[in-house]
Amino acid sequence: MKVTACLLLTCVLFLSACSNSTSVTGKDKQTAAGTQSETAATTSWVGGPNNRIVVSYNDETDVQQFITFTQNDRVVTTGASLMGWSYSDDGGANWTYGGKVSPPKGWAVLWGDPAITTSGASYQTVFLANLAVPDSKMPAGGIHGYFYYGTGQSSYIGGACIAKSTDGGKTFANYQCVSNTQPVQGIPDTPQGHFYDGGSMASTSKGEIFAAWVDVATGLIDVYRSPSASGSFSIMPTPFPNMVAVSHAKLRVSPYDDSIYVAAQVLGNNAYLIYMNRWVNGAWGKPVLVSNPSELYPGIDFGTTVQGSELTLRTGPQFGFDVGAASEGGNDAVRMLYTRRDDTGHLYLDASACAADLSNCWSVSGWKFQGGGPNNSAVDTYNPDVVAWRGFIGLPPTWQASWAYHYGNANFVNVSRATLGYVNGNAFIFPVDILQNTPVCSDTRGYWGDYDAMVLTGFQNTSSLWMRFVTDSSAGCTKRWEYTADAQHVQQSNYSY
Repeated sequence: MKVTACLLLTCVLFLSACSNSTSVTGKDKQTAAGTQSETAATTSWVGGPNNRIVVSYNDETDVQQFITFTQNDRVVTTGASLMGWSYSDDGGANWTYGGKVSPPKGWAVLWGDPAITTSGASYQTVFLANLAVPDSKMPAGGIHGYFYYGTGQSSYIGGACIAKSTDGGKTFANYQCVSNTQPVQGIPDTPQGHFYDGGSMASTSKGEIFAAWVDVATGLIDVYRSPSASGSFSIMPTPFPNMVAVSHAKLRVSPYDDSIYVAAQVLGNNAYLIYMNRWVNGAWGKPVLVSNPSELYPGIDFGTTVQGSELTLRTGPQFGFDVGAASEGGNDAVRMLYTRRDDTGHLYLDASACAADLSNCWSVSGWKFQGGGPNNSAVDTYNPDVVAWRGFIGLPPTWQASWAYHYGNANFVNVSRATLGYVNGNAFIFPVDILQNTPVCSDTRGYWGDYDAMVLTGFQNTSSLWMRFVTDSSAGCTKRWEYTADAQHVQQSNYSY
């Protein structure tokens, strides 16, 4: 499927070219028969005129030997892997399916929630991570249904596995698996590996590699560091001690001093609050509150039915942030969008900014977005992401954001992008659609890919090139069972600024 969308006035006013959308998966024989959703993306360089764009996703291509679906159940057996990826060498016009990494020795299943990064010191080296099930937690008859059990703090998942590519994301091989096996009182399966969820990766210009997950068993964020692309990952001190983290973590790196930032939602005062911390000079600072009360994985009711079932959408981490060039005031080198719910029950975007050292954080009303749909219909806006470019000679710095939204009793979503910038010194946001009327085919739980990726892909003259990924059900919706739905593939929408 190819979609174009452009508002002429907006393209001229904001120096933004029209957008293009192209299928990443679903058009080739290998991925068409399976489902792919939920993305993480990066760029690499292996020579030639273009960056290579690499996107990973939860990949159910050729899983019939290891995963069996019925209308109300899913059985996963040893050998299953969702660690798939695709890459493009021509700016996203064409995509090649890379395949999947198989579970390494000692690990029964690789179970998605992709995270990915490129070494800042070696642009042909890419790391990719997935949640994983150790052999010691794998039931003899396979895993039925959900991967957690008991109180919900117990899970067949017992860590995560990291794969490495030395050819810019064309191929990957298993590198190292990580797990926290410290016993936790009241959760008997923790010596076999704590329940990890989510995943985020980042790299410094010196080539350090960082990876983070929320440890559901302890309520902490576990961050791992490798000193180089050939080193070993070891666990760091937790960035949010004495707090209960309830969301996936997100990692970002300062392009100025290589300090590492981590953010996650924390349960406090009967609200979900986003906290951030910064690793600099070998130590974490003090956790800093960076948001108003926010939404934790909210569900969206589309007000319609598809294939005889109510259409709903389950969402994932509802915040995005990055670190980049500060404005003239110098106190907004960290900028964030996150999701809140208004008095009518609909989702909207709020915004925050912080100084680079996190000494000062505040709400930015000018970047808040609470738009209305046609005929003033209510809108649910969700899955925001923020990406910064620090600028270079002849290439000005910029802050770009994107998000999805839904309105009315319809089975589709749209995707918008905007600049987190200023007009006459005042924070200002002006959204432009880059993807319209994308049909949704979630399973009956509401799963359609909990989160999406956004990445800077390169430059054309003095314009920066950007790409947002989203689940794609334009091939139709022929089946909606509890744990699977057809069709779910991945598409990308790109634009220049």
